Amino acid sequence: MSMVRIIPRLDVKGQNLVKGVHLEGLRVLGLPEAFSQSYYLDGADELLYIDIVASLYGRNNLEEVVRKTARDIYIPITVGGGIRNVQDIRRLLLAGADKVAINTGAIRNPQLISEGARLFGSQCMVVSIEAIKTGNGRYQAYTDNGREPTGREVAEWARQAADLGAGEIMVTSVDQEGTGLGYDLQLLEQVCRAVKVPVIACGGAGSPEHVAQLIKHCDVNAVSAASIFHYEIIEKLGVQKRAEGNVDYLKDFHRGERSILEKFQTTGIRALKNYLAESGVPSVIYRKDYPCAAPGGPAPGGPVPAAAPPKVVVADYGRGNLFSVEKALQCVGARVLVSSRPEDVAAADKVVIAGVGSFGDGMAGLRERGLDQAIREHVNKGKPVLGICLGMQLLLEQGEEFGLHDGLGLIPGRVVKLSDAGPGGAPLRIPHIGWNRIFPPQAGEGEVELPHGAPFKGRLLQNVSPGDYFYFVHSFVCLPENPASVAACTSYGANVFCAVLAQDNLAGCQFHPERSGHLGLEIYKNFVYNS
Repeated sequence: MSMVRIIPRLDVKGQNLVKGVHLEGLRVLGLPEAFSQSYYLDGADELLYIDIVASLYGRNNLEEVVRKTARDIYIPITVGGGIRNVQDIRRLLLAGADKVAINTGAIRNPQLISEGARLFGSQCMVVSIEAIKTGNGRYQAYTDNGREPTGREVAEWARQAADLGAGEIMVTSVDQEGTGLGYDLQLLEQVCRAVKVPVIACGGAGSPEHVAQLIKHCDVNAVSAASIFHYEIIEKLGVQKRAEGNVDYLKDFHRGERSILEKFQTTGIRALKNYLAESGVPSVIYRKDYPCAAPGGPAPGGPVPAAAPPKVVVADYGRGNLFSVEKALQCVGARVLVSSRPEDVAAADKVVIAGVGSFGDGMAGLRERGLDQAIREHVNKGKPVLGICLGMQLLLEQGEEFGLHDGLGLIPGRVVKLSDAGPGGAPLRIPHIGWNRIFPPQAGEGEVELPHGAPFKGRLLQNVSPGDYFYFVHSFVCLPENPASVAACTSYGANVFCAVLAQDNLAGCQFHPERSGHLGLEIYKNFVYNS
């Protein structure tokens, strides 16, 4: 079962990282990409970017910041603020985001949730709720950084958003945000009881103990925090030059006679995870840095090609974040072209089909561009194909998402919805979002606890061991007819399902290698040089 994710939150104004209290009194702390790089290297599970002033201007201005971040970071990125329509969502996904967080846009047009889920998948749609306590244990949802009341009760709005197709609910306590006084456990308990999708808690962390207390008392799937991480970075790295008039504030950390640091027990990601492990709270392992290769060369430690690296075409069928896939392949030294042209697929040495969204919509995107037939012809020539997430599912014959749809038919089998059967009869939260360990198909069923063991069979999984973690985000899974096609499995509750497919010149990963740290890059390296 996936573990609780630790997600640094980066509130951005213009090109600067800012922080306030109750979402007000914003102070510039530095450049967000410098902080995000530190968090990635320290073992963050995801990153959360929020354009804190987007509601004032009517649009999100984080595209360039996200591009800078996604070039060198191989974990998921969620982006929020000022998202009003599906064009805004698509624009941010193309810039390198994996998910979008929507607050005001969802309140004003709830159908945006459903439309986004249909086009990009429910796992892409995070509904963000800014909550303020109104008395008698009740909370109201607000917009515009906690300024505008909506009249909606928080738990009920969370339930409606999930019913409309939201894949995650992110709840920020405006009362606690930036105070360092701890999370609002009552608020989060209400939301967790109200929905069957993953819940992200945000607002109030002042110490590692607050995080441990939250996880022990509330059924959250992810914990987001800002101040305890940001101030730790500033203490270590000092004040950056671009502080826009806040240099004295950052150097002294004073408000009146009391230092702001006295309110926080700052920590790094790795230190927090170690603390959680020692406290008996589950957390994912932290990952080592994987340095990027020089342009045109193989990844460090990888095979050196005798001639030019293979030409890899990433099939662009208009579904999902291909920017991060392209950058990951470039990192391992491939010659990469992202293209929607069938002739480019025909000329490729190898093809990657990556994407998110629904099965039928994905196939429609391939057919509209003539890529379905081009991919079949590529496969018939014996050339390798790698499918990622939806791309792996499309390799099969049929998918059952939003009705029955024909796939590429390259691997006999079908795609079905995950069961929500959890341990002890408690329902699982779906979509399945988080870091899971993979294991050989013969390892067994149920909750699998495996140490690192013997190597996997198959070239795609070289340098990957049973028990290694990868990042999953999905609601449907592959059921190939031939068990021999399953190279690796993972488990989620009562579900034991295919994590890696391998059949002749076809391969696929249900997880996202480009968002799975250095081990995910190993997958791409193996595909480029060993398939």
